[in-house]
Amino acid sequence: MKVRCPECDARETLAPQRWRCDCGGAWEPVERTGLSVTQIDTADFSIWRYRRFLGLGLEPTVQLGVGWTPLLPQTWDGREVRFKLEYMAPTGSFKDRGTEVMINILAAQGETYIVDDSSGNAGASVAAYAAQAGMRAEIFVPAYASPAKQAQIAVYGAEVRPIPGVRANAKTAALEAAERGAALASHAYHPGFLAGQLSVAWELWEQLDHRAPDWYVVPVGQGVHLLGVWLGFRALRAAGLVHKLPRLVAVQAAALAPLCQAYEAGLEVVPAVEPVRPSVAEGLSIAEPVRGKRLLQAIRETGGTCVAVGDEATLEAQRQLARRGLYVEPTSATAVAALGTILEHAAPEETVVVPLTGSGLKGSPRI
Repeated sequence: MKVRCPECDARETLAPQRWRCDCGGAWEPVERTGLSVTQIDTADFSIWRYRRFLGLGLEPTVQLGVGWTPLLPQTWDGREVRFKLEYMAPTGSFKDRGTEVMINILAAQGETYIVDDSSGNAGASVAAYAAQAGMRAEIFVPAYASPAKQAQIAVYGAEVRPIPGVRANAKTAALEAAERGAALASHAYHPGFLAGQLSVAWELWEQLDHRAPDWYVVPVGQGVHLLGVWLGFRALRAAGLVHKLPRLVAVQAAALAPLCQAYEAGLEVVPAVEPVRPSVAEGLSIAEPVRGKRLLQAIRETGGTCVAVGDEATLEAQRQLARRGLYVEPTSATAVAALGTILEHAAPEETVVVPLTGSGLKGSPRI
C-alpha cells in the first residue's frame, strides 16, 4: 500500500512496524485519481465493490461482508433526513469497513499478532476480523468501557486488557505492546483503516444517483469516518464524478469536545483537553484526536462546522430513534441530537445524511 504523510509529504510503501511517519504524522492512503464508473464491480455488494477504487494491489482473503448499508429516508422535525444504517455491519458498528481493509493488509504482510486500543467498537471489530484471519489479538480498553463491549471483544477469542484511568492510558499500553513486537492494528493510525472508510462516500454517491449529499452529520472521536467521507468525495471530485463536497458536520459530546473547541478558536491543530465529566457517549472520549489537523481542514474546506451536544439531548435522540425501530448506542445518537441545529441552516431542498454508527445492543439498554 502506498502511503503519504499529510504533515511533511513523505511517501513510502507501508510496512507493519512503520505505523506512523518519522515526523510523527499519521499515514494516509495516497490520493486516488482517475476513478471511473467502469471500475466498480457491480456484482459485489461489499466494500470490495470498490477494490479498484482502493488500488491496494491485493485480493482480500478476510471478509465478513461489510458494506452497502441501507440509506433510509425519515422525517425528522418536519424535514426529510436520510439515515445510513452503519450499525448493520458484521460487528454492529461502522468500524468494520476500516478493519476489513486493515486486516487484509496485515494478513498480506504476514502478521499474526496484533494489538489495538479501543473503548469498545474498534476492539470488537479488530477481534472479529483477527478471528477470521487466524491472528492473535490483544485489545487494551479503558476499564470503564461498557461490559457488553468488553464481552463482545472477548467472545471472538481476543485478549481483553482493561486499563485503569483515562482513555489515553489504553493507547499508551497498546503502543508499548507494539514496541515489543506486535503489529499495531490501530483504527486511529493505520492508513488501511482510513482507506476502508472511503467506501462510505462511494456508496452514498451511488445511492444518491451519482451525486453528493449537501450535509453529512457524523459523531467524531478519532474522526476517521468523517475523514473517509471527505477523502472519498475528494477522489470523486478529482475524477469529475461529483462537482462539490458535502458540508461535513462533526458532532462531539459537550463533556469532551477538543475538536469543537479548536474549531471555534480558529486553531490549525487540536490541543488535548481534559474531560469536564464522563459522558454517555463513551466512544467519543478522545482528548486529542490523532488526525486533528486534518479534521479541522476537512470541516473548513467543506464549509461545515462542529457541534457539541449534552448527554440529555443525546439520550432523548436515542429514545426517539428507538421509537422508530432504530436502536443505536448513545455515541451514535449524538449526531441525531445535533440535527435541530443543522436543519436550521440547511435549505429545504438540501439532502442531509446522518450515519447511525453503532448498535444500541452494545451497551446497557435505556428507556
